Amino acid sequence: MLRRKTATYALLAIYEIAQQQTESSVSSGVRAGDIAHKHKLPKAYAAKILSQLANVGILRSDRGPRGGFRLNRTPDEISLFDVFDGVGAISTFDKKDDAVKGMPPTVQAVLSKAHQDAAAKLKDLFVQTSLNEVLGNGQKD
Repeated sequence: MLRRKTATYALLAIYEIAQQQTESSVSSGVRAGDIAHKHKLPKAYAAKILSQLANVGILRSDRGPRGGFRLNRTPDEISLFDVFDGVGAISTFDKKDDAVKGMPPTVQAVLSKAHQDAAAKLKDLFVQTSLNEVLGNGQKD
């Protein structure tokens, strides 16, 4: 249901950008190479993730000496679902994915329903969790 490596890299990247953006009075962006180096991520993969987040409007990318990536919305307006969905880290179970040859139809139906319910609950949790909470600025009740 969640591609963990992609989700983890995306969350690390956006966390780093948000941290630097709130701590720094300098308005320069954060470069993919800097994030990759600091967190020991593959540079090309970090750049791909940041580009994907920019393409869906979570980040903005500026060129030039003060360029790099910046948040395009405030941390309370960015949910974990936005981040994970933006990089394709959330997958769903289709009936054909969890079907086993010879599985009785009732077992298949129960398994499919359980997968759908779990996916819906996970999505709800991600939608309700903002980047603000990840930054420690907004504690859940």
